[in-house]
Amino acid sequence: MSLDDARLLQRNAQIPVWRQIETDLTVEIRSGLIAPGEKLPSEHEFSQRYGVNRHTVRVALARLARNGLVVAVQGKGVFVSGTGPVEYRLNKDAKWSEVEKQFAASPGGRLIAVSECPATRRIAEHLRIDEGAPLLVTETLRVASAGIATYSYHFFEKARFAGLDTAFERLSSFTEALAEYGVTDFTRASTWIDCRIPRPREADALDIPVETPVLVMMYVDQDRDGRPIFFSHSVIPTTRMVLRVDTA
Repeated sequence: MSLDDARLLQRNAQIPVWRQIETDLTVEIRSGLIAPGEKLPSEHEFSQRYGVNRHTVRVALARLARNGLVVAVQGKGVFVSGTGPVEYRLNKDAKWSEVEKQFAASPGGRLIAVSECPATRRIAEHLRIDEGAPLLVTETLRVASAGIATYSYHFFEKARFAGLDTAFERLSSFTEALAEYGVTDFTRASTWIDCRIPRPREADALDIPVETPVLVMMYVDQDRDGRPIFFSHSVIPTTRMVLRVDTA
């Protein structure tokens, strides 16, 4: 069953028509309706399908290519990329270093900013500390490969992890920095997933348009004794990464 042309696009919507076409094709590619390696219809065929000019189609296809979903081969056409989006697996062992391993990348974390503030009631509950206790807050950019990155805010109990920002800046990895504080093994306790528009500084660091929605992953990691280590708020581009939640 297919939709009639009138239902594919909303002509009077605030969202540009090319963006609607990009979204429509992204859904078909991400859901597997168009297989990896499969050739897409021509610009002319797409213009007929959507009732738009070829320039509008060309803009949508260019965006898909920028996001790594399709590849244009001169003289042959446009094809769905042979590999799907990178998976960030959310299980008890979830760590950004696992994404880096997929690309055989060395730790590539960069400290963007560091600050201190008192713990709000919500963060205090997550970390099991007193409300108002001093927090060490870091903003970091971690890159595994081109387009595969995360912008994160980490909240640590300052009394326990004073100077951790300096260790991270030196080692480019929270896993290695925490090891210097005696935390050699930690696991995921809880994860919350949301979606929003990025802050300008997040969009700049991740090299994405500021109007592009991002995934937001909030989580608490704990040490082997079950004691919370940090509460994090990570921003992940949706174009080349997906979150995979394993339940078994």
